[in-house]
Amino acid sequence: MAVRTFGSYDGGDVLAVDIQSPDGTTTATIITFGAAIHDLSVPTSTSPRSVILGFDELSGYVANKQWHHGAVAGRVANRIANGKFELGSVGYTIETNEPTGHTCHGGNSGLGHRNWTLEDHDQNSVTLGYKSPDGDQGFPGNLQVSITYSIPSTGQFRLEYKAQTDKKTPVSLTNHSFFNVDGARGSSVHDNLQQKLTIDADHYTAVDQDLIPTGELAEVAGTPFDFRKSRPIEFPDSKTGHPFHYDLNYVLRGPSTSGQLKRGAEIISSSGDLSMECWTDQPGIQFFDGAPMDLKNPGLGGAVNGYRAGLCLETQLWPDWIHHPKFQQSILSPGDTYAHITEYRFKSA
Repeated sequence: MAVRTFGSYDGGDVLAVDIQSPDGTTTATIITFGAAIHDLSVPTSTSPRSVILGFDELSGYVANKQWHHGAVAGRVANRIANGKFELGSVGYTIETNEPTGHTCHGGNSGLGHRNWTLEDHDQNSVTLGYKSPDGDQGFPGNLQVSITYSIPSTGQFRLEYKAQTDKKTPVSLTNHSFFNVDGARGSSVHDNLQQKLTIDADHYTAVDQDLIPTGELAEVAGTPFDFRKSRPIEFPDSKTGHPFHYDLNYVLRGPSTSGQLKRGAEIISSSGDLSMECWTDQPGIQFFDGAPMDLKNPGLGGAVNGYRAGLCLETQLWPDWIHHPKFQQSILSPGDTYAHITEYRFKSA
């Protein structure tokens, strides 16, 4: 286990921390900028494989920070319509960062764009923290956030989020890693179109043209959004002639209870030699296929991370939940603790 300086941001050192499984076969590097997963390597039948897109230098994360590579997104992940909400009788206006006038992932200065503090670490885990002051991004309350990344066993990568506040405030965090189970390092990074995806959901949150939920829970059956059975991500779009583009929240089956994990998705490499299951206690997964990414820097090991080089499976509350009382809510009160657990479980064929 090693801690080293990865660069400097906003007047402070950005640290990189290496962790590994007890047997040393699964390794990860976490950086304090954005509390981001810099690299994650898992064993396969032939050799270790990096499965998360990243950059060799901090400048890559800063130049492309709008994509939140590997970072914690918040204070409220995903979208808040029109950058406004009410708590009780008080209205709040928060940063907007989408051309359509909405807020996504906390705006231009969300938690994924901050340099976190290293709080604790050992060979198998690391905990990072950040204190977001009252009024930060327009949200009320002094919010103390932490995330613990750990590798309890071979191929098991665990994320545990916690947050506390001194005023009522909305909180919903997620991780925004771009996965490529075919390999995310070096010049051979391929698109994800032939990787096979399963999402354990019968419905999705229908959205308008700005990707803001309408309130309807629509069925996936008979649509390009149907991943109930494992299938390649590629789906021909009859309107454009190009592969269908995905940026959508799926309504996971069953209840969502803090600390009780259920499988939400599985992605299998193009050759079938590596699979990753996503387990979570959250009610939704936002599947983003990475198609629009236009990166300004080479990736890990000089990788050319182009069209659909990685995909996101963002475990979280449903988008714009604060404006939809029937959606699961997450208004954190003083004395309570926000908690969220997600695990990525890898298996070599």
